[in-house]
Amino acid sequence: MIRSINQPPNDYPANDQLLAELSRRLRNNELQPGQLQALLDSVSGDTDAAGSFPGSNAKPGKDRPGGLSAFNLTRLLYVIGGLLVILGILYFMSQLWGDLSSTLRILITLGAGLVFAGAGSLFLIQEPEKDLGNVFHAIGGCLVPGGALVTLDEVFTNVNSTGPVAFTVGLVFLFYLALVLYHRRVILNFFAFATGTAFLYLLSDSLMPSAGPDYYAYLTMVIGMSYVLYGVAFSDSWNDRLIPLLYFFGALGFYGAAYSRIASSQLMELLFPFLAFGGLALSVVTLKSRIALTLSTLAVAGYVVYLTREYFADSIGWPVALIVLGFIVIGLGYLSVNLNRRYL
Repeated sequence: MIRSINQPPNDYPANDQLLAELSRRLRNNELQPGQLQALLDSVSGDTDAAGSFPGSNAKPGKDRPGGLSAFNLTRLLYVIGGLLVILGILYFMSQLWGDLSSTLRILITLGAGLVFAGAGSLFLIQEPEKDLGNVFHAIGGCLVPGGALVTLDEVFTNVNSTGPVAFTVGLVFLFYLALVLYHRRVILNFFAFATGTAFLYLLSDSLMPSAGPDYYAYLTMVIGMSYVLYGVAFSDSWNDRLIPLLYFFGALGFYGAAYSRIASSQLMELLFPFLAFGGLALSVVTLKSRIALTLSTLAVAGYVVYLTREYFADSIGWPVALIVLGFIVIGLGYLSVNLNRRYL
């Protein structure tokens, strides 16, 4: 029989099973602490209208932690502490770098980074509901890539090409990719994306040293599109918190690289408006992202600025062109606001 929702929570016989299932899902990374916290906050917000939980003696908004809870304060302290640790290590290295041997340089960069990464993995396994493992992995992620390059420079002193550098960064990318597959954490996925992107550029430079700006512009467009597609494919999953960042850098790289080729490529000049308006529609219909909508609107505005400057400034006069351009940009802003309100 379904019990009344007004009954105290302690009357539910399945509470123990529910808590055990939540604990299991947290340990297996099937449920993220942030998702559970968001659910608790939403339930707390719903019950605030009644003053408190049924059967509770807590006063509304007073005795129970609110939005700026200990959870958020702990995260803030983690971030500040992690930044202080990273700055301290970097300052220490800058002071003593010239006096250190090759072995010590490797130990305080790559060695320390691997130690922090190992500690982060240990905390993620033993206490997955806490963010302490993410903090240690963030510190390790700031040290491991640089430490790997320091190791390359200290072991192979005559490196004068990007091939060995690309190989080293590729190994770091595989390291973080393995951690992502095992832990499925956003911070690890961030470093996997960063090192993987750097690896693609370095590999291109090592394989095609004579490649020109056109190649790197199109490569950046492909990488930017892959960021967006990754965000779409992994929405509503453990990687949710990284998706806005992927949309931002993906759209920024895609439109920035395409815009840089407008003046030198007639094909891109013809394609850019379709790309910009296509991104505008995609951001509303599929992505449902304000970030993508904003960048797509800026891309359309940038194209209008380019056309006005290139083809109309000399014919109708620059002041008149600026007036027309201003009204067009205002119209784009109005369009963006309406799309945001209606669909997002």
